[in-house]
Amino acid sequence: MHQLEAIRRHELDVVLLLLPDSGRVLEIGAGAGWQAKYLANRGYIVSAIDLPTSTYLENRIWPVINYDGSKIPFDDNTFDVIFSSNVLEHIPNVYAFQEEIHRVLKQDGRVIHVLPSSGWRFWTNITHLIKRWNVPQAHGEHAKNPFTEMFYFSRRYWTRLFRETGWAVEACYSNKLFYTGQKIMGSRLSINTRRKLSRLLGGACNIFTLREKNRHL
Repeated sequence: MHQLEAIRRHELDVVLLLLPDSGRVLEIGAGAGWQAKYLANRGYIVSAIDLPTSTYLENRIWPVINYDGSKIPFDDNTFDVIFSSNVLEHIPNVYAFQEEIHRVLKQDGRVIHVLPSSGWRFWTNITHLIKRWNVPQAHGEHAKNPFTEMFYFSRRYWTRLFRETGWAVEACYSNKLFYTGQKIMGSRLSINTRRKLSRLLGGACNIFTLREKNRHL
């Protein structure tokens, strides 16, 4: 768990470089809420939502609001930034859900999504086969198997989805960390080592920054 937190903290440090100096932030799929707390400690006004069925329900360290997975429980034009980390791939109605994100985002706001990459899916498949000698299941909700999921986790797939749902994709960055879903080597691989491995094997996540299409300059 500590290694996962170190990885997510590194990703958050990248996200912080993309945020305005202040403002209201909504985290979607906040889990235990420690990422929301991390952002709040840096001066942002943070709200966080997740499902009442979340596996992190009993471990929450931040006032995460339960919601139904479809309707974001806030008024229109509320947030300067909407953020999610490894969440959209788990939302079955991801196309329709974009309308809710549009609704609660201020017109000049920004959206930042951290999403697993095709490289993460590829290396997770390989390490799973080596470690367990069977075929892994798909990680998210949009693919039938872990092999076609490499497409669903690609930059191309998410860029198309975002553009089709009214977003202008400002940029897409690698998180510049290598890791897999099998936690091979675990804490024995430092963040610095994972950064070096990502240059050869690819980053585990892509970080998308979005704005309303009609506001994009």
